Amino acid sequence: MTKPASVPRPQPDRLILIVGLASGLVAVALGAMGAHGPLAPSEAVAQRQLDIATLYHLAHSLGLLVLAGWPGSAAWRRAIALCWATGIVLFSGSLYGLTLFSTPWPGMLTPFGGLLLLAGWLVWLVSLLVSTRRA
Repeated sequence: MTKPASVPRPQPDRLILIVGLASGLVAVALGAMGAHGPLAPSEAVAQRQLDIATLYHLAHSLGLLVLAGWPGSAAWRRAIALCWATGIVLFSGSLYGLTLFSTPWPGMLTPFGGLLLLAGWLVWLVSLLVSTRRA
């Protein structure tokens, strides 16, 4: 009995995988600090902002992990990862600064981070549409 030939599986993008894992670690740590630590916001609005920051941070960290294993072009993967990693820093980071450290100026960066998070999804969609047209 012959063994069927195995199809080689693409290796995950190590850099994106590391960034996604580190990002997830930071998201959980900051979320826990904001929920249980001495920096926990006392106002409901600030707590909601922290919850949103943590949710988007975790969601895009998981997105990076999925992206790392996506078999598409490395250039597309890196562009998407750059959008998301920078978006996490600007969007979630600015909200963390605002809520955990009472630093108001990062709030100006939040919309730019949100646009980068959206851009990452758009770039992934475009990459799929472009590769589908070529196939």
